[in-house]
Amino acid sequence: MSTSKPLAYAGILVLLAVLLQLVPVILTEAFILVTMLSALPIYILARTNINYGILGFLTAVILISLFNTHEGVIFLLANGPVGLGLGICSHYVKKDTNTAVIIGSILAVTLIILNYGIGIPVFGGPIPGSIVFQVIILWVFSVLYSRIYLYAADYIHKTLGRFCSI
Repeated sequence: MSTSKPLAYAGILVLLAVLLQLVPVILTEAFILVTMLSALPIYILARTNINYGILGFLTAVILISLFNTHEGVIFLLANGPVGLGLGICSHYVKKDTNTAVIIGSILAVTLIILNYGIGIPVFGGPIPGSIVFQVIILWVFSVLYSRIYLYAADYIHKTLGRFCSI
């Protein structure tokens, strides 16, 4: 079997992830929420083939960083791990709740790095309360976000699966 068709799909999905992550750079910051969709192509890649997912994630990080370092860091530490993690977990974890807790915990750690280590405010400004309360807020948000994203991404993946397959 030829590998050109899956590689072409992978290339298209990586390009889509890059474009979605760069929307605020191309248009304006008003479209910042569109960047959340950049995890979806990586999710589809990782769910289809873990190796393609990992390579697609790394390729997208490099390409995004070439255009805008700030967006590259955000994709590396926020959107990319969500897509990659949810896609990989679909191969190994049977319960969606467990997947959401695992990936939500990873996302919480990366958001803590973004917020406190790098200084990019995750929610656009300071989080109220003590540091422990802030970490709890980030963790709860991350788990809920991962669960909702998994539900939506599964639906989109299944819908797309009716029309094409990698």
